[in-house]
Amino acid sequence: MRVIIVGAGRIGKNLAKSLVQENNEVYLVEKDEQVARKSAERLDAKVIVGNGADPKVLKKAHMSEAELVLAVSPSDEVNLVVCFLAGLFGAQRCIARVRNTSLSETLAQFGYDRFHINELINPELVAAQAIRKLVETPGASEVADFADGKILLRAFNISETSPLCGAKIGDFREEDFPWPFLIVSVVRNKAVIIPKGDTAIEANDRVYVLLPAPSLGEFLTFVNPEAKPPKKIVIYGATITGTHTAQLLAGKTEDILLIEEDEDVAKSAAGQLEGVRIINGSASEKDILTECGIEATDVFIATSKDDHANLVSSMLAKKMGAKTTIIMAQHEDYMPLVSALDIDAIISPHYLAGEKILHLVRGKGISAVTKLLEGETEALEFIPEEGSPVTKGSLKTIHFPKNSIIGAVYSGQEVILARGDVQIKAGERVIVFCQETAVKKLQQLFTRKKYF
Repeated sequence: MRVIIVGAGRIGKNLAKSLVQENNEVYLVEKDEQVARKSAERLDAKVIVGNGADPKVLKKAHMSEAELVLAVSPSDEVNLVVCFLAGLFGAQRCIARVRNTSLSETLAQFGYDRFHINELINPELVAAQAIRKLVETPGASEVADFADGKILLRAFNISETSPLCGAKIGDFREEDFPWPFLIVSVVRNKAVIIPKGDTAIEANDRVYVLLPAPSLGEFLTFVNPEAKPPKKIVIYGATITGTHTAQLLAGKTEDILLIEEDEDVAKSAAGQLEGVRIINGSASEKDILTECGIEATDVFIATSKDDHANLVSSMLAKKMGAKTTIIMAQHEDYMPLVSALDIDAIISPHYLAGEKILHLVRGKGISAVTKLLEGETEALEFIPEEGSPVTKGSLKTIHFPKNSIIGAVYSGQEVILARGDVQIKAGERVIVFCQETAVKKLQQLFTRKKYF
């Protein structure tokens, strides 16, 4: 597949890296010469220096032959022009990153097709949705949904007091749990384990659990009997993600408080948000956190533009009594810090936006992609084609690639957790966990013809 990426920022570079590894022909357009040079040194992509909104530059990237255009530069306006020009040149599909919420809402109102956009991505709003899911799942460190929210993926860090600690996967029999769940992956000391029946869960493991949406409440009570819905939430940073998170949670939680350092931004947020108290100050200061009543806070969420401030304020909030801390981080170097520091969850807008785009790039059979934080592991949603190999027998008769496991099947009527006697039908949604190296082989199983 020929893919043109405009913008060599975090999203662009990560997408280029993944797509090159999967043998796609990738052109990366970047106007900053220094950034472009570094990208050329680190990536096996064709890097072009220039403004992506310039037709001459796009011609150098052979835009007329592009199967997919990803406009992910920092400028909304440039991204819109890129997609518009790509449509004129004849590119097959275009995805644009647009951060301005009023602009994205207007585009949705009048139709993306006016700018030749097939899909629009707002990383900050995607991050806010993920934070909401974390808040609604006490104790979870990662969240993802499949089959339009019918199948849930949740990750939990196992403590010594958890009922899961010391148990073997084979101990969890269906007859003992009327609310079904399936443990599909265990991360131990940064190593990813695809569990078998005799795999025992240990303290400090991170387990990934797949379950039908109606099972979530009962499972949360089981995995952590002390977990309760939050009554008080403090959000630091009136960014797009911070304010949108407050809007999503307002009315669902008794007390929401937003801290913002910039006085003008704080006043603007106060005019936008109903049912949310606003405090002008820094969450890195003890006095401000004390004023917020941090000792009685159930969830502290740091969404400022400064990754370092988010990290420091979260550690301070936890030390002063906040039960759960969630931070937003723009730099991927912060992602591994969750396990090293006393932080419960980390959200990266760029990471999530990359996931959302990736399934469109992967092509045949794949309808959703979630990259797990630990290891080169993914959760994929496949839709098998009529006559594909995976539909020609029960799961126990299909030879799946090493380091992959079928998690669940959604037929449109019910969620079925995978068992050996389950037979997959064409058109159903199938959730698979695997190492990145197994993706191509899995695609061969879910499509009629051999996938290249």
